[in-house]
Amino acid sequence: MLPVERVIAEEGLVATPRGARLGMRLTWYRSLPFSTVEVASVAIDGAPVDLSDAVVEYDDQSWPLAEMGEQTNSFWFIRDSAFLVLPQVQLTPGDAHEVTLVLNVNPPYIPGMKRVNPQTATLTVG
Repeated sequence: MLPVERVIAEEGLVATPRGARLGMRLTWYRSLPFSTVEVASVAIDGAPVDLSDAVVEYDDQSWPLAEMGEQTNSFWFIRDSAFLVLPQVQLTPGDAHEVTLVLNVNPPYIPGMKRVNPQTATLTVG
């Protein structure tokens, strides 16, 4: 799989006191503002994850996932991972889970384009 096609980052899935933390990679060939990227869905072991209280973390910043469309001045650089914190998901380190992440990219310079980028991987919780 080419790096641009991999949406689950090398950092994978980690259990934290704030909930599960999933590493994400930008699925485009150049950096984009976060406002043009959409976390369409997350599923763990086939069960959809409620994203209503999810938080995005990137470069010492964080904001509610619901506000990602407002992040026009925060750019996601293609070499960096962003993280999705899922407060409702409590996991045990060492357990393996099948994780599906779907990211949609809407490049601002290609009006009307929406690239859907799904990936499913079995991850061991760190």
